[in-house]
Amino acid sequence: MNKAKNIGMILLVVMVLIATYGFFKITSLKKELKTSEDKASGMFKKVSEYDELLRIDSLLVIGEYDSAINAYTSQLSDKDVEEASGIQLRIDIAKKLSNLNRSQQFSELDLTEKDSLDSIQNVRISSIPREIKQYDSLNFVLEKTKVELVSIKRQLQRKSFGEYITFTNKKGSQFHYVGEVKNNKANGYGIALLNTGSRYEGEWKDNQRHGEGNFYWADGEHYSGNYINDQRTGYGTYYWPNGEKYTGQWKDDKRNGEGVFYGADNQVVTQGIWKNDKLVEEDKSKS
Repeated sequence: MNKAKNIGMILLVVMVLIATYGFFKITSLKKELKTSEDKASGMFKKVSEYDELLRIDSLLVIGEYDSAINAYTSQLSDKDVEEASGIQLRIDIAKKLSNLNRSQQFSELDLTEKDSLDSIQNVRISSIPREIKQYDSLNFVLEKTKVELVSIKRQLQRKSFGEYITFTNKKGSQFHYVGEVKNNKANGYGIALLNTGSRYEGEWKDNQRHGEGNFYWADGEHYSGNYINDQRTGYGTYYWPNGEKYTGQWKDDKRNGEGVFYGADNQVVTQGIWKNDKLVEEDKSKS
């Protein structure tokens, strides 16, 4: 009788132990599940936050600096977003760009004297009256805005989170850059604004324009084409505000190789072989 009672007690203890283990196991699994759900919720929140930052970054691209500053400021209430995304840095850069934009007043000298970065002086437009130049510049700005909208869409499609860096290139030009960054340098697709009012959007490699890109000068001139090691090299087109353009080969930032110069009416003015921005062999048979 006592033996049976002892066996019963042992079985009861075993059952209690199994039940206790099961309870703690279930509790542990519930905690793990809750942790996983919290992590997933946190990830969705981060994605949403970065999507919002990307939307605000796009305001900088189109020059709405004050709107961008207000939108960034509203994000400062969330310390996690501020620490992870460098919102204060974004605000500082946006303020600087806003001040530059307000203080930028282009005189006649400003219109003809570009920043030292890559501009081509076209002797054909030097005699055009000031009023016509200004009209052409305004017309070009309208066309450029259409191009910029396409560029913004392309940037959004690339899922860039809009990381900011500032750097000075070998030519001494300072860039405020937003786009893809690797090893603390511009690598991939991005947009850069210069203190002079010029702007480049396109592909980068180690803080140098490298690949396909577009460069806009403040007076309305525009280059669209290939770059290698921060210089126009390969095929590209250079546009002047009055409608003239050159399209053809480039090397070391200058027209080198076969190229065609078009007038404002899109008719061929001259074409042939170019060397260091000068036509050295004209092909009259195709003019």
